[in-house]
Amino acid sequence: MFAVIVRVQSDCLHTKENKIQLQGDSYKEHIQKSIQLLNDTIDNIEVIPKQGRLLFFRENEIEAVLVNVNEVFSHLNEIIELTKFSVGYGDFILVAEDFNFGLCIERTEYFYELSVWGLS
Repeated sequence: MFAVIVRVQSDCLHTKENKIQLQGDSYKEHIQKSIQLLNDTIDNIEVIPKQGRLLFFRENEIEAVLVNVNEVFSHLNEIIELTKFSVGYGDFILVAEDFNFGLCIERTEYFYELSVWGLS
C-alpha cells in the first residue's frame, strides 16, 4: 500500500505548480518556517474536507490514521508534537483517501518543500 501511496502522491505533486521551498539557516528554522506556512495555508482554506489520512512515521512503520481534517487543523500544534515533525522527525502528510486533496511538507537535504493540492 505504501508504494501505491508514494507513487500516486509523487505523480500528483510533480504535476502541481503550488510547491513552495522553505529554507532557513538550520533545520530548526526549516521547521519553524514550515509550521508558519502550514498555519497560513490552513487559515486560507475556505472549504475544509471532512476526512483524510494523516501519515506519520513510527520507528520502522508508517501509520495512516483516518482523521477528521477539521480536528487536525484545530489541534495542529499538538499533532505536530505527537508526530515529532516539530523536532525534524518525518514529513507532514495529510491526504484524502482518493488523493483528491493533500497537504504535504517534505524534508529534503537542504530545504523543506510544501505541496498543496485540491484545497481552496
